[in-house]
Amino acid sequence: REAGPHVIAGQSAVGGGSFPGALLSTFLVALDPAALGVEDLTRRLRVGSPPVVGRVGDGKLLLDPRTLTDEDLPQLAGAIRTALEA
Repeated sequence: REAGPHVIAGQSAVGGGSFPGALLSTFLVALDPAALGVEDLTRRLRVGSPPVVGRVGDGKLLLDPRTLTDEDLPQLAGAIRTALEA
């Protein structure tokens, strides 16, 4: 079992509208919630500031950073750090 955040290959939905059901290959950040549990980590991130929404897969919280800018990364890192420490 890999400890800490790590990058994995994955897919992400394009969205509805004119291309429903389409998937893009992407890379995801997988967060292992350890003793916290994936449901609690997911809840803490959703109610945090800024709110962070991911999806659960294989017992990990998966975040898709494809729409983030470099300027977003420090805020995201801070939100994750706060959620894991709380």
